[in-house]
Amino acid sequence: MKQIVYIGGWDCFRSEEAFCQALKNREYEPFQEYKNRKPRFKMQVKDEYEMAFPNMPNIYNAKYTEWKIWFEKIFPFLNNEKLILIGHSLWSSFLAKYLSENTFPKRIDQLHLLAGVFDEHDLPKGEDYLGDFVFDPMQLKNLEHQVDKIFLYHSHDDTTVPFINGEKFKKHLPNAMFNIFENKGHFWQMEEFPELVENITK
Repeated sequence: MKQIVYIGGWDCFRSEEAFCQALKNREYEPFQEYKNRKPRFKMQVKDEYEMAFPNMPNIYNAKYTEWKIWFEKIFPFLNNEKLILIGHSLWSSFLAKYLSENTFPKRIDQLHLLAGVFDEHDLPKGEDYLGDFVFDPMQLKNLEHQVDKIFLYHSHDDTTVPFINGEKFKKHLPNAMFNIFENKGHFWQMEEFPELVENITK
């Protein structure tokens, strides 16, 4: 069975003080949060896909080194069928960094980067910090060598990760298919994402 690994969202902070302040300001609805975490397109893909949504450690104050350890725990469960990786927001940075610096244990059929954070520049004030998720753009060629098809997604009205980040990814991944939108924001609370599903299944 083909496999899809979807990882998405969350934050990292410059200091413990900044993290604690963000926790105080964060709205929290415990019975709704679980529903919001799972991509809405899950039930729209065919039964031929086995899907995983890894719960990475310390999602509210993310550290690349910790995520790398946990991400690699997926490897024993990968089969010999086609693999699709999907990263949203900071997770796009994680996948870009990981695949630039490491050799994945199998060939990746598709890589989808949604509203990816390219670097610390051009981000909203107070959110312009990637910690150890910062990657070397010149190493993205190592990512390209491990992936058959790369898809980028960004919306012009994204106020969380400005559109210029998508343009930077496209500049350094020239063979990627760049899906541009006008009014989908940060893709976070969307009921459907037919463009993504179509790219996965076509």
